[in-house]
Amino acid sequence: MPDYGHPLRFGTFITPSAVRPDVPVTLAQLSEQLGYDLVTFQDHPYQPSFLDTWTLLSWVAARTSRIHVAANVHNLPLRPPAVLARAAASLDLLSGGRFELGLGAGGFVDPIVAMGGPRRTPGENVEALAEAIPIIRGLWDADERGALRLSGTHYRVDGARRGPAPAHEIPIWVGALKPRMLRLIGRLADGWLPSWAYLEPGGYAAGNAVIDAAAEAVGRDPREIQRLLNIGGRFQDDDAGFLQGPPAQWVEQLLPIVVDDGASTLILASDDPATLETFATEVAPELRERVAERRAERGTTVATRVRGAAARAARLPGIAYDSLPPALAENAVEPGDREYGAVRANYLRGGAPGLVLRPRTVDEVVQAVAVAREHRELPLGVRSAGHGISGRSTNDGGIVLDVGALDSIEVLDEQRRLVRVGPGARWQEVAAALQPHGWVITSGDYGGVGVGGLATAGGVGYFAREHGLTIDRMRAAELVLADGSVVRTDAEHDPELFWGCAAPGRTSVS
Repeated sequence: MPDYGHPLRFGTFITPSAVRPDVPVTLAQLSEQLGYDLVTFQDHPYQPSFLDTWTLLSWVAARTSRIHVAANVHNLPLRPPAVLARAAASLDLLSGGRFELGLGAGGFVDPIVAMGGPRRTPGENVEALAEAIPIIRGLWDADERGALRLSGTHYRVDGARRGPAPAHEIPIWVGALKPRMLRLIGRLADGWLPSWAYLEPGGYAAGNAVIDAAAEAVGRDPREIQRLLNIGGRFQDDDAGFLQGPPAQWVEQLLPIVVDDGASTLILASDDPATLETFATEVAPELRERVAERRAERGTTVATRVRGAAARAARLPGIAYDSLPPALAENAVEPGDREYGAVRANYLRGGAPGLVLRPRTVDEVVQAVAVAREHRELPLGVRSAGHGISGRSTNDGGIVLDVGALDSIEVLDEQRRLVRVGPGARWQEVAAALQPHGWVITSGDYGGVGVGGLATAGGVGYFAREHGLTIDRMRAAELVLADGSVVRTDAEHDPELFWGCAAPGRTSVS
């Protein structure tokens, strides 16, 4: 399988030097400004000249807004998996789903032992990593009933409480070179993260073949596993070898690694701002275009998510899962997904929908409504935060349109006290946004209730007797109609439609 059809992404690999601690942070911010998707740092807790990688990742996540962060890779022997799981979920929640987990077995034994870590053989390292991954995933599964109990030779948890759940489905990437570790990746991991400099000629393609065989042996689709690669080089006028030349040469040399060998996330190891900029502006765009052309020629389908055989087996008949628009498919939840337990029910009622769509923009809402139209024989629920008493925000066997990601809060006119609030916002967030202005609005008696359901279904709260219902303060609404058109309605523009959405009891959002 020469090309797994994963989206092409780019990252940076920055030295976490403690000599000038501001430098790696500045380079991470530059990576975001230049459009990189990911910034990574090596993790050697025994190295006194380095910043602690976990602390650095947290600091960088707080100083950036879009780019994802990861260790390249975490030293598992010095970071117990149960603690690592909670730390990873916490950082993912705090960063808005921008953390990825890279794991390594720990290649430098003596420094690990000097820091109080275990002395393990290579075989024991494989065993320990195989035990750690289920522990991490088990603690992330906050919706699973019962405490987590796993007992292994190297790690055990005996009744650990699960949670918190991360903000997104964190992939577990493994840094490895040897066959036993590669087979482990095929069985258990979500990605392979080696460095080109440590691979033998042809080693990347050969490693992917080992991973693929191991994945297929346990019933996995090899496309479930992301293929990452650390690269490094130097930009110069003359051709001096692999990644030692002008940007056009880099493009030519990296192209077959993507379309023939399967790499999809290329991570540039460099602390030089000029190198980071040249790659981002002269290599990445051209390589992206060339890869797209080659994939079009070959008919390669690009998929942001690939579900394995077990997940696909849980799909319900009558739903065209494979025909979803790419933007919706990336964030959709199906019955076999790890996140399904968190979205299948609402606050008061259980449910078993066949598909949960989670649009992030108005355009994606339009696409989601189109999907519902194509499945008009199925029940449809619309969820803001899932607290509705009616239970119409979930169903059995149908589609749920979850607008929770549309949670913006914007003050439009301070003098007139006009505020635009997204349907997915929760009232505690609205209260926090209005508090600096000294404003308040009737908004239910619990902060976790969603704006969409309460505001369009009446809205009884602590201020109702003095200030009326929430709905009394609605001045306009932007709506996506059943035919997919987007309209703005208020008392003067399409007033009957405004009455329909602003009259208590006339909505299915909950």
